[in-house]
Amino acid sequence: MDSIFAPKSSSTSTLSSPAFISRFLEASSSRKFSSLTFVGSRPIRYSSYSTTFSMVSNDVSKPKIITGDFGYVLEDVPHFTDYIPGLATCSNPLQDNPAYSVVKQYFVHVDDSVPQKIVAHKDSPRGIHFRRAGPRQKVYFDADEVHACIVTCGGLCPGLNTVIREIVYSLYHMYGVSRVLGIEGGYRGFYARNTTALTPKVVNDIHKRGGTILGTSRGGHDTSKIVDSIQDRGINQVYIIGGDGTQKGASVIFEEIRRRGLKVVVAGIPKTIDNDIPVIDKSFGFDTAVEEAQRAINAAHVEAESVENGIGLVKLMGRYSGMLQFSS
Repeated sequence: MDSIFAPKSSSTSTLSSPAFISRFLEASSSRKFSSLTFVGSRPIRYSSYSTTFSMVSNDVSKPKIITGDFGYVLEDVPHFTDYIPGLATCSNPLQDNPAYSVVKQYFVHVDDSVPQKIVAHKDSPRGIHFRRAGPRQKVYFDADEVHACIVTCGGLCPGLNTVIREIVYSLYHMYGVSRVLGIEGGYRGFYARNTTALTPKVVNDIHKRGGTILGTSRGGHDTSKIVDSIQDRGINQVYIIGGDGTQKGASVIFEEIRRRGLKVVVAGIPKTIDNDIPVIDKSFGFDTAVEEAQRAINAAHVEAESVENGIGLVKLMGRYSGMLQFSS
């Protein structure tokens, strides 16, 4: 995924690492959220690889697949240049930042990808790859034109406020963005709730609190109203933090944005304590969930050992992955 910011005329300070945005963009390109894909009606050429977009009759997206030599397959993520070609680019402001400009090969090449399977036989096909996350040398937004928003949806997860804080810090101090809006109360907050202006001062110590300062909810996904709100407010970068259902909703929002031809970025940030996202090492909140599970397991163990024929039974969530149970 290409970087989406452009420099502001004045220099910016650096109080946050760009690795955070790189990490969640990497997560959003994993197979679990491969439904976040762009579809169209024409075959195109991408570098030395070919890809075909397709649309089925019920308007459900098929994955954006790029194939190459020796069995190379890239499960790509969508990008607004797929439906708005010829957009002008600018230099990434990080190249003028003294904290990062001294690092050689800091920017990620546009053709870099990460293999799904690290270990492979020498004669086997190269297999499935995912788009490598990280800052690019060229970006598509000038900082002065960016109006970003952040929304949290679904159940609570440890670290939500930290994620919100780091997005705001990265936008302000690394890319020079000064307009960041917090959408309160989940998806329905786009059209039925108040909004909060997010600045570094507002989010300074929110990482010390639990929950989410923006509030959250389940449901309330009215695609037309949400995109109307995005368009009316002049928002052009949408950061959506949530789990499976939330990311499916983000995919629908992107499809409506694509249909309207809007220059709007939708970035899905996976929120799960199950750690069932391929490619990345850990999803945020997983370590805390393991620690809390260990407390319950230890308590049950003490109870079971203290009585004759005692049995301790602890039920943990985790969908189909078992990562939480295995690590606890």
